[in-house]
Amino acid sequence: MKKIIITITLSFLCFAIFAAPLKENPEVKFVKGNIQDKISSIKEDSIDYTYGIAVKAVDFVITNMELLKDDRDFAGLAIAAVYSYPEKEYLENSKETIDKFGSIFYSIKDENVKLSVLDKLSIFSEKSQSDESVAFINTYLKGASEDTLALTSVEKKAIQILAKIGDHKSFDILYFSYKNNVWPEYKSEIKNSLVALAEKSTGTIFSIIKKADFEEMKLIYTVFVENSSISSTLKSEIAENLLSNSMILIRDSSKITKELSLFQLNNCHVLYQNSWTRSSPLMISYFDVAKSEYKAGLLTSEEFEKVILYLEKTASKESVKVLSSYLEELNKETENGSLPAVNIVSAVIQALGNLGDKSAFDCLLFTTYLNYPEDIVAQARRALSSLKW
Repeated sequence: MKKIIITITLSFLCFAIFAAPLKENPEVKFVKGNIQDKISSIKEDSIDYTYGIAVKAVDFVITNMELLKDDRDFAGLAIAAVYSYPEKEYLENSKETIDKFGSIFYSIKDENVKLSVLDKLSIFSEKSQSDESVAFINTYLKGASEDTLALTSVEKKAIQILAKIGDHKSFDILYFSYKNNVWPEYKSEIKNSLVALAEKSTGTIFSIIKKADFEEMKLIYTVFVENSSISSTLKSEIAENLLSNSMILIRDSSKITKELSLFQLNNCHVLYQNSWTRSSPLMISYFDVAKSEYKAGLLTSEEFEKVILYLEKTASKESVKVLSSYLEELNKETENGSLPAVNIVSAVIQALGNLGDKSAFDCLLFTTYLNYPEDIVAQARRALSSLKW
């Protein structure tokens, strides 16, 4: 009886095994099947890429896209093929892969197809040192911005991706679209992408500043210097370049305005805030400019007082010389009966006392003999006592 049961069980198992349908080879399924079968076979093979069906599918799409480029099912096949395309194939044949993806991207109008290509190129770029993917997206977005194409989800995706993987050329393209207001409805997002690429693109930013007029310098200041996402180091470097270029602009005296004077002061404030001592030679040059602007009424005495403080903060040996020389000028005015603004005299004395350089001794001592208010004389005496000998 026991033998009969075992025999029946084994027979049943054998029947079940032979009765079960054999799983179809995904490659055969791809070759023989319709569009949906082909998509299904891509998904099956994407687990281990045994048959390279995604590669075959991309080739199939390229071969047939002239005939089927407007077909929705065909677009679905293209999307599945692109998303499943193996990284190994890209790493070994990046140029060929980009060429294939480019054919699909530019030939099939379906936005989802284009988005799948951009997504996949982004993934490839993040895992590879190759810059072909970035170059492809740069080329597309450059053309779209120059042709002022209407903004679609494709341009949006390209901008978002370049924020993550872009290079200095991407920065150039995004800056062009931002400056020229190509896609005003997406300006905030383009600005965020520019900020994300700023650290990679310092040379490009400085080159733009060098050629910029005042309007463009204000734009750069707003985008980068006023942005909390930018590092203090980069802010200082940009402010330094903006200040330097603004000083070149005002060589033509007709270009000096209150607005430009305050712009320079704001950039100095950034250098002061970040203790950017590297800018000391620039600050010394700027002091003469600010002095002229103060005399012309473009800076108030309170604003010029800040310039003196900023010069002290970014001080060098030359700073002491400049401030001592200026105190001598103020002393001469006082000696001639024309009392300068008391807050300016006080700021210069304070700075020289804080710097403590003994070379300021003569001008500080002379201050104590002049007809200044008593508190200024007392301040000069305190500054004298703080000099280092």
